[in-house]
Amino acid sequence: MNANYSMYDKELVNKTTGDYLGQVAFQHANSTYLTLLGAPVVPAGPVVTAVNPTAGQGNTQVIITGSGFDANSVVDFGPIPCTDFKVDQTGMRITAIAPDGTGIVDVRVTNNLGTSPAVGLGRFAYDNGPAPVVVSGVAPRSGKADTRVTINGSGFASGAVVRFKDTVAGSVTVTSPTVITAAVPARPIDPEKTVNVTVTVGVATSSTGTADEFTYAG
Repeated sequence: MNANYSMYDKELVNKTTGDYLGQVAFQHANSTYLTLLGAPVVPAGPVVTAVNPTAGQGNTQVIITGSGFDANSVVDFGPIPCTDFKVDQTGMRITAIAPDGTGIVDVRVTNNLGTSPAVGLGRFAYDNGPAPVVVSGVAPRSGKADTRVTINGSGFASGAVVRFKDTVAGSVTVTSPTVITAAVPARPIDPEKTVNVTVTVGVATSSTGTADEFTYAG
């Protein structure tokens, strides 16, 4: 299949079986290698990026956005299967009717390629309770202490506490349930320049991810 496939690195000869199997595993998981062999491209599994609305009751229409959705997909609201949903032909949108449930649950999509990972913006709160506390973005993404930043997300309420890693931010203003502004606190005394920004409302704190990262300048 490949004229040079018989060539090998002499440094790898007589290595352990584990080294050999690790190399084989890498090659067969590498898309470039598989393409050279003419192997079919395996599509990515389903991913949920957001749900709208993020709170409601059973029988609420919920729009699920993401990618990798297909006709074989099924939807779950936490442990409860959703029986009423329609997958858009684009594979990037599902319109679902939330089943009866309680609490805050992860909305996940499963098909033959796997199950979407749980994400903060993919959570749904039942009984019109408080929406899940989620940070979906921080602007600007970098700056110095006292920089005024805008935090976007959901579930924000009066009394919200904003933290840059473990340091509480000052001058917090809750503009709406989806927008907060805050002053960047002094950088913690540690080697990390990039930290996660979290919002706490009551006993609920937003989960962390790349969307909430802030980098201290300088």
